[in-house]
Amino acid sequence: MARRLTAAMALCMCWGTFAQDLNAVWQGILANPPALKHTEARHKALEALDERLAQADSERAHDVIAYYQRAVNQTLDLLESEHPAAGLRLFQLYSSSVIVQNPETVFAIDLVSGLEEAASDLDREEGSKLRMTSNQIARFARLIDISFHTHEHLDHIDAEITKALCEAGKTVVVTESNRKYWQDEPWANDLVVLQQTVAEPHSLGALSVDVLHDFQWDTEDHSSGTPCNAYLITTPGGMSVLTKGDINCGLRLYGWLEIMAANGRHVDLVTGSSIFWRGVNTAREIDALFSPVWAIGHVWEFTHRSAGKPGGATGTYTTNLMLTRHNFLKGTPIVLSWGEYLDLGPRTEPGQAPDRTRHIRSKNGRQTVRN
Repeated sequence: MARRLTAAMALCMCWGTFAQDLNAVWQGILANPPALKHTEARHKALEALDERLAQADSERAHDVIAYYQRAVNQTLDLLESEHPAAGLRLFQLYSSSVIVQNPETVFAIDLVSGLEEAASDLDREEGSKLRMTSNQIARFARLIDISFHTHEHLDHIDAEITKALCEAGKTVVVTESNRKYWQDEPWANDLVVLQQTVAEPHSLGALSVDVLHDFQWDTEDHSSGTPCNAYLITTPGGMSVLTKGDINCGLRLYGWLEIMAANGRHVDLVTGSSIFWRGVNTAREIDALFSPVWAIGHVWEFTHRSAGKPGGATGTYTTNLMLTRHNFLKGTPIVLSWGEYLDLGPRTEPGQAPDRTRHIRSKNGRQTVRN
């Protein structure tokens, strides 16, 4: 405990200097792990990460790349060595990429290797881009059973991981337009497209899956857009995870969720973006309907700033909290940094929010704290 307090106090006093030392940032974040009640020390640690990543060309810097790949390795090591006895464990990786582990299976949502501009660089030296290494991708392909992808934009799916999963015989769920986009790839026929559901969910491995077909609209009049699925994924233990991807008008989504609720579905956890920018924002209505934990997506994504220019990466910790806090009156928002995880216990009664736990890591082991 003294070690953790010392790290937390140091971050509070001089966190700005740590933006130049990502090892200190890493240790500060480890000392203040995710919890459903934010602490000042955790704010400071993640603000220090914000400051470093806001610097020009940070996504090409060796220390940032090393930090990201360290976070990926931590996720892989935990997936291989620990298995929750109940409930689910949510890991956050690049942008909207998350991995959910429960006693029966491991599934991913919008998993990508990293910064998509590097995906076409076939001559890239291993470890020189903000991407997973080939060894890391191979490890994920062994561990993940099912991978869900909401749409074909390259911050939500990439060919490198998709190919590895398909070749490993794993299930990869995409939109029909995404499968057509890759129709010339030798593994395209292995991609799975699920039809929209209303009453009965699909059975996919150990999971029950409901699907909404919607769009990420490019125009205000909704005349042009990219097909985008929402998935409501329910584990054998009865816990449910919702992702909307980049659906950016909430009318169709909320109507579908009301049907899901009427048919006995619930939502324990929402992953990904909670923002709607081409139509009606229904985040508050979804929050009131289900009271979920909101794991905010688009975490430190670099594609919306000019190359070589400073500025906050899309979805910084600070920005995510500012843009979303007012939407959540019953549910609980949380922002996880790369490689972090949150444990959610099974809900105790229908309609009740799930029990939520966080893990504190120390040199002598791990203590579980119930909030």
